[in-house]
Amino acid sequence: MRRLVLQQSDRDLAKIVWDYMRYEQPIEKTDLIFVLGSDDVRIADRAAEIYQAGYAPAILVSGDSGSTGKFFDRSEAEMLEQRMIKLGIPPSVIIKEEHATNTGENIIFGYKMIVELGLRASSILLVQKPFMLRRTYATFMQQWPADPKPRIMTTTIKASFDEYTSDARYDFSHTVNTMVGDLQRVMLYPKKGFQITQDIPPDVLDAYNELIRRGYTKHLL
Repeated sequence: MRRLVLQQSDRDLAKIVWDYMRYEQPIEKTDLIFVLGSDDVRIADRAAEIYQAGYAPAILVSGDSGSTGKFFDRSEAEMLEQRMIKLGIPPSVIIKEEHATNTGENIIFGYKMIVELGLRASSILLVQKPFMLRRTYATFMQQWPADPKPRIMTTTIKASFDEYTSDARYDFSHTVNTMVGDLQRVMLYPKKGFQITQDIPPDVLDAYNELIRRGYTKHLL
């Protein structure tokens, strides 16, 4: 296995990690679309598309600036909300939460708004950028304050790994560094009580370790 990993290109190894982290599921009609704050506003496009296709009656968008303050001069929630409104989403169906600075807070503060507004949320569709889906799901299943948990689905923008990393802002190096750091958090955060534990296949772990050895360490804890 080690020899095989050494023979693979950085892109091949990154694609293995990408496929694991992109924990996407088929979507069905749901009570609520939940867009978690991100520096990639294209997730608002996906949320708008889902809403316009009739999958849910409301959209909750959550996020202060978090780690994206260098990109936005407003909260993530407002940036995502304004993008959806430009795409034709009625402002009245968008619920905006502007205090969360990380994924755990997205979920906890989002839950409080759902309860305060008396919204039905027996099923929720989480929308986030591709390689954050697994981490988002794992965090939700740990941090959602009530039991039983809602039925959860996850979705993201329609972009392959090659398409995603062809964008100048989300180029290969930036994406892989961030993705490797996110996978590290998937491994470490359950011990801190932040996420549920998930199985990591050997080929994903080998790819992760080799990418670190090759210098993709900028987002590691």
